[in-house]
Amino acid sequence: MRIGDAYTGPEMASPTAWVAAAAVLSIGLALTAGAVIWQQRQASSEARLLQERQVERLQADVIKRLTLPVYGLKGARGTLAALDGRFSRAAFEAYVESRDLPREFPGVHGFGFIERVDRTELAQFSARQRREGQTEFRVQGSGDAPTLYVVTQISPFSRNFAAWGQDEGADPARRQAIEQAIDTGEPTLSSPVRLAQDPLKGPGFLLLVPVYRPGHDPDTPQHRRASLQGLLYAPLLANELLHGVAEQSSALLDLRLSARMPDGNFAPLLASRNGQVLPSAAAADDPVVDAPTAEATLFTVSGREFRLETALTHAAAVQLLGLSGVGLGLGGALLSLLLAATVYLLAAGRARAEQMARSMTADLARLATVASHTTNAVMITDPERRIVWVNAGFTRMTGYTAAEAHQRLPGELLHSELTDADTVHGMREAMEVGLGCDVELMQRAKDGRDYWADIEIQPLSAADGELNGFVVIQSDITARKQLQAQADEARQSLQDLYDNAPCAYYALDSDGRFLQINALGLKWLGCTAGELIGQASPRDFFSAEGRALFDEAFPRFKREGRVKGLEFDLTGRDGRHRRVSLSATALYGADGRYLRSRSVMFDITETHRIRQQLHELTQDQKAMLESDLVGIAKMHDRHITWRNQALERMFGYAAGELLGKTALQLHVDAATYEALGALALPQMHAGGRFRTQLQMRRKDGTLIWVDLTGVELTTATQQHAIETMWMMVDITQSKAHEARLEQAALHDALTGLPNRLLLADRLRQAIHGAERSGHVFALAYLDLNGFKQVNDHHGHDAGDEVLKAVGARLQAGLRATDTVARLGGDEFVVLLTPAQGPAEAEPVLNRLLDALIQPITLSSGVQVAVGSSLGLAHFPTDGRSPDGLMRHADEAMYANKRAARSRALAR
Repeated sequence: MRIGDAYTGPEMASPTAWVAAAAVLSIGLALTAGAVIWQQRQASSEARLLQERQVERLQADVIKRLTLPVYGLKGARGTLAALDGRFSRAAFEAYVESRDLPREFPGVHGFGFIERVDRTELAQFSARQRREGQTEFRVQGSGDAPTLYVVTQISPFSRNFAAWGQDEGADPARRQAIEQAIDTGEPTLSSPVRLAQDPLKGPGFLLLVPVYRPGHDPDTPQHRRASLQGLLYAPLLANELLHGVAEQSSALLDLRLSARMPDGNFAPLLASRNGQVLPSAAAADDPVVDAPTAEATLFTVSGREFRLETALTHAAAVQLLGLSGVGLGLGGALLSLLLAATVYLLAAGRARAEQMARSMTADLARLATVASHTTNAVMITDPERRIVWVNAGFTRMTGYTAAEAHQRLPGELLHSELTDADTVHGMREAMEVGLGCDVELMQRAKDGRDYWADIEIQPLSAADGELNGFVVIQSDITARKQLQAQADEARQSLQDLYDNAPCAYYALDSDGRFLQINALGLKWLGCTAGELIGQASPRDFFSAEGRALFDEAFPRFKREGRVKGLEFDLTGRDGRHRRVSLSATALYGADGRYLRSRSVMFDITETHRIRQQLHELTQDQKAMLESDLVGIAKMHDRHITWRNQALERMFGYAAGELLGKTALQLHVDAATYEALGALALPQMHAGGRFRTQLQMRRKDGTLIWVDLTGVELTTATQQHAIETMWMMVDITQSKAHEARLEQAALHDALTGLPNRLLLADRLRQAIHGAERSGHVFALAYLDLNGFKQVNDHHGHDAGDEVLKAVGARLQAGLRATDTVARLGGDEFVVLLTPAQGPAEAEPVLNRLLDALIQPITLSSGVQVAVGSSLGLAHFPTDGRSPDGLMRHADEAMYANKRAARSRALAR
């Protein structure tokens, strides 16, 4: 060949050149074959060592996550011992709330306490729980075993209430773990089970720690069973507990983690392939053990055996095993060919190399321009991961200049206490073997600001395959992470609201069966989700009347898409009855086909009860308002807006004639109407009840006595309403009877004059008035002369006529303020008030005596005459008490009678 500026075609080569080329080719191929064999062995050894380190890290991580909750349960056991071996619900919740479960124990949904109960004592046990304040406690899901293991405490209650009262011993897997924990006295992990707390129904575990009675340290299984107080336990959700376990090694390993079941088989918990975590359903079918690099490791955690199967990913296997040997072999063969052809291609190869160099320089220049102007942070490191170049985006994102970053490790600049050490460890292991990776990592900028970064690392290799360093591209994803956290929080909040809403939420399919139901709905129905979803309908829990209503309403609901306020009597499996109100809207597909309902059910038991009571009360009130004895009127601004028939009958009005009329026409006059308003309305405004008795006027003008009671009607929007309610009872007859009784009690039956009782009252009033005003008054005691002769000669009837005439003459000769009373027989008393001194009283009394001596014509036509003896007493001269005054006047009267004096003398 001829080397020049351009290819000029083949030339004749000497035999020596061909021999030399053949020798170089033979030696190169031999050396290449040896190097390939050595490198494959070395790569296989390094790959196995790397795989073992990753398996050890994975195993340690799994053991740590599974055993970490033990410390929380042992803390609860210590708290229980401090409380003398008895947990109240409040104390248990206080302990759980003191622990930050999501941060301290990821995957733990709460702590609980299990008590052993003999089936023969189950009723007494449930009653004791309710007496201790857990009024809604009941044992659920119990099996047939003579011994039950019942969950009596669980916290946080809102996330775990479905497990409250559950017999954990009903499930063979759980019972095996419980009995193992009791017999060994050690923390025990159950085989994979489904937990009531997991809405996704994935695998989970029960981590159990036995608690023995204080003062006991049993050392044999028999002693431990006899001394058992209960078991503290934590429900572990495998999906949450193992979240992120596979991510750190996903670039290197395919894996499958399984746990041994009681039957000896292994149940898969977690699997990943080619960097992707597989769904639980696909984990069992993942053929990890079929890979050439597959390994299986068995280890035990808290009495439960686990198997970890691993194999290098396809990319890692090619990188670590396949590419190294193939690359070296192909490279060596090619190098041998190139060396053999060097003599012939030197000149053309040199020109071609120069052209390639120029092309590569242009490509590098373009790449440098792109890297310098991108908004992402870009840095290039040497093989020891020290920074050799950064772009402007790196400075903008981190705050470090190129000079500050040069020859520094990225971790020295950007890592903080918030940076995940496991993620960093996985990155370093991948880079140590020349592999790239893509991770999300919390980092810290120069100004102390923490930010999330999406980091992509790619190795840089020379033409001969040697590692020259790494290019690292960082994108700031803080905003996306915050939005994701907010979305997760909102989604969790919505789920919490759905599960813990004060009403039952559920969805029904086209056949009326449950598709979904929240926790409160399950509690009302007394069922688990598995017993309802796709199996039962709300109508199964309704009364016969409710089922008929549901059968009529559901087809109409699917057509119209909405139903509201339907009421049913609902009975749960536990026998508890409720009155519920149901409302729902329908969801339809693009083709208009019914998909599902969005239904809500409210417990209106108390509302229904109150509504029934209100209905009964309304009927009672209606009966009372329409009473025939009590007239009732409601007034607005003293105008009648409502009345009952009794009021119209009482006042003589026709039906409806009083509506709209003022209350004035029921009163005697305007003055009485105004006086009542001035007296009653302020009292009722103050919240009081007004009552009085007064005369009112009927339509025909006759007066009646009414017992009147009024009250103001207040409303929620008015402090003082202007509406009043009045109740009126006609008491005319009782008033007349009362007047007759009063007349008989206080007046003389023959003369109609006040009797001794009324005189004593008026005398006391006169004394009180005189003491207040300083006035005086006079009291005269009269006794008739000649009255006995009238009785003897003309009879007692004539005597009665004389007494009536004497009473009338005495009454006629006095003022309205004076009082004349008959004490009995022919004795009379005259009270002269006020300001009747001795000089003023005698003329008045002398006129009375003159009137009495005038002849009296009897009904028989006979005239008779009587006289009177009189004694006088003055207040306060002759006495300051009623008895003193009466005694003095009586003595004066007898003194005058003995002296035959008939005038009004004081002595």
